[in-house]
Amino acid sequence: MFWDGAFNLRDLGGLPLVAGGSTRGGRVYRSGAPEWLTTLGWQQAAADGLTTIVDLRNAPSETQRLPEHPIVAASAYAFARVINAPTEDPEDEAFMQVCGPWLDHPRSYADNLAFYPSKFAEVFRAIVADESAVLVHCAGGKDRTGIIVAMLLSLTGVEHAAIVRDYEDAFRAANELMRTDPGHHRRFAQTSEELDEWMSQRTAALRDWLAGLDVAEYLSSAGVTDAELLRLSTMLHNR
Repeated sequence: MFWDGAFNLRDLGGLPLVAGGSTRGGRVYRSGAPEWLTTLGWQQAAADGLTTIVDLRNAPSETQRLPEHPIVAASAYAFARVINAPTEDPEDEAFMQVCGPWLDHPRSYADNLAFYPSKFAEVFRAIVADESAVLVHCAGGKDRTGIIVAMLLSLTGVEHAAIVRDYEDAFRAANELMRTDPGHHRRFAQTSEELDEWMSQRTAALRDWLAGLDVAEYLSSAGVTDAELLRLSTMLHNR
């Protein structure tokens, strides 16, 4: 799949399930900020069935179009419903004290979940709101997107090793963009050795978090209904 201009885009289809088989393609996509899509890219997304975009960023501070984004008429993406459902609150001093040093690291995931169960419940309700294709994204497409995607894949029954590989692919893609594109100002790994070290630390933390994670229990406690959980757990199953 290819949407022109898309950054860190991936279809969650084709991932191995513990029970056998693989996840359904064309149902859930993950990416970085979609403002990088060109008009052609939006046309390609529409052709792939996209109807819902779940934006995990904080509005309006992160959701404004920037001069370096391609010029695209609003009508180009008017076909898609955008749901803003942030997973964090940078104005929350308690959250920032605990998670601030680790916002781009799986070490923050468990604490992030503990702070905002209602926010995460809203995200998953948005993902399963209809039967068409959904795009889940944040800014870089690696950690806020990563925690949601990992939870969804775990609930679906995807092998943990495949969830970790999916995260690693997203992190490496984000790092490559930050390394090569002057419009991105986040710190990036300067060498392949540094990137490998970053990945080793992050994937170890991700594996530990996944090992103790019960997504169904967490979302149920957050108010997600049994019917919603059933739809979430099967939306990536082939029919």
